[in-house]
Amino acid sequence: MVLTLERSRVLPAWWLLLHVLLVVAALLIGWAVPLKLLAVGAIAVHGVVRRPPASPRTVVVIEGGRCIVPDWSTGARPLGPRTLISPFSVRLDLGTGPWRRDLVLLADQMPPETWRRLRALLLRARCE
Repeated sequence: MVLTLERSRVLPAWWLLLHVLLVVAALLIGWAVPLKLLAVGAIAVHGVVRRPPASPRTVVVIEGGRCIVPDWSTGARPLGPRTLISPFSVRLDLGTGPWRRDLVLLADQMPPETWRRLRALLLRARCE
């Protein structure tokens, strides 16, 4: 199954709202104003610097749960034990060793039918 991923609209919104929540929490804490400003600055810097990287454009999922990410040039990688499958997201644990990578896929990155097929394939692979 070849997945052509689109940009997620959910991930940037989630990232922004998470940092807004952190800023509000920092402002509500009973700290002195300079400490509050320092916390808000640290949260803002974190929001910009640690922004999640863009997803690869193409992911190939092979029967049996092996994945190939051409953008990463890693070849076929088996799914690791930390792979999580939920109704709206999938975290692929792509193996162990020095090149361990995680890939988070969200339902809004592909058509609904493709999302259902991907989840079914991954659930079947985990049961084998």
